[in-house]
Amino acid sequence: MAFPVVGCTTASAATGGSRTGGSTGGSTGGGGTTSTQGWNPTILLAPIPTALVGKVEFYSDGAHTVLGPTGWTCSVITSNQGAIVLVVYPADDPNPPISGIPAAGSEGVFATFDSTGHAQGAALVCPFFTIPSWQQKEADCSGSKPAGEQASMSTPDVVSVTDPAGVVGSLEGSGGVFPVTGTVIFPQVVPAVTDGSSVDIAEESCSLTATALCPTILSDFEVREFPVPASAGR
Repeated sequence: MAFPVVGCTTASAATGGSRTGGSTGGSTGGGGTTSTQGWNPTILLAPIPTALVGKVEFYSDGAHTVLGPTGWTCSVITSNQGAIVLVVYPADDPNPPISGIPAAGSEGVFATFDSTGHAQGAALVCPFFTIPSWQQKEADCSGSKPAGEQASMSTPDVVSVTDPAGVVGSLEGSGGVFPVTGTVIFPQVVPAVTDGSSVDIAEESCSLTATALCPTILSDFEVREFPVPASAGR
């Protein structure tokens, strides 16, 4: 099926603070200009259930593309440490969740692209994957999941995460009256993962009242945005 693609705007670069789950610091505002990096398609073909036609569409900055509810808007935030976050949120949201840590119950699809070469990237994966002890210390991470958070290994490289209603966990938007689901991708490139070398990672949180959309949104992300390990010829 062919689905529309909405171009993301580029918000101000993040300069401080941190977002839930090791994401980038908050932006300084919600304004911005349309992103011009990479190729910006207007439609994409995707194996998405026909029942979701009209309910979801793609959002892209030309480099990364995520699926989200139809009629929403998208902003791109780049931290001063190099991480990139795509945030898809309701177009009529008076307080869009693009500045600092999103409030509990904030609706949005939050996609983070980082690397374990950054402390914030290592902090994102260390509750779910094994990383060297020195890297845990650098990332100020105990290696333990927040109380009440549920996680399971889909593959050795992918963890599925659920923060039930009321649980403030690793995922953006968690702690509200509806559950938030997500996926954390950490390619297990050997020996990089054992010696603490930088590996590109990705994380997506699906914080929607329409929770039935999340499985498809997350599944598409896992396939479309799986980081290509450097050893694969990048």
